Amino acid sequence: MKFTKSWAAAAAMVALTGTAQAALVSLGDGTVKDTNTNLIWLQDWNVIGLNIWNEQKNWADNLTFAGNSDWALPSIGEYAALVGAYGNLTQVAEFTKMQSSFYWSGTESPPGPGYRWSFRPNDGGQVSATTDFRYYAVAVRPGDVATFVPEPSALALALLALGATVVARRRRPS
Repeated sequence: MKFTKSWAAAAAMVALTGTAQAALVSLGDGTVKDTNTNLIWLQDWNVIGLNIWNEQKNWADNLTFAGNSDWALPSIGEYAALVGAYGNLTQVAEFTKMQSSFYWSGTESPPGPGYRWSFRPNDGGQVSATTDFRYYAVAVRPGDVATFVPEPSALALALLALGATVVARRRRPS
């Protein structure tokens, strides 16, 4: 029974060492990384102002910023994940000049071509809108996969402690 309790405690310790918290991290170059999704967002959410969807999409697709040119309008799912993790985005200090009005997404919405989902950052509201409406835009890009390498030292220490516990239990006289 004691052996089972030791293993359960060790497994819980290993599980807790791998727990990470989502965070928004300013990269110091006008961008913010979401560690939850590994996406890089523009820090300034009002670079281009209000415009129709085609103009906002062209701006995002042709944007070269912080040494990268793979920017795009966020999908409606990327917006939803952001507000789901951090709540009211207008209250998030890492972003600047964010409007409480709608932002264009790159996601087509019903009834089809000529309509896109738009997103409101203060409450996560989503609306299907004709692309002729004038909304704000922000750009997003995939994060660098190479920066998401897990740190093996915490796991190694936990496994070392587990091994030492097993050895100590076996050597103890009954």
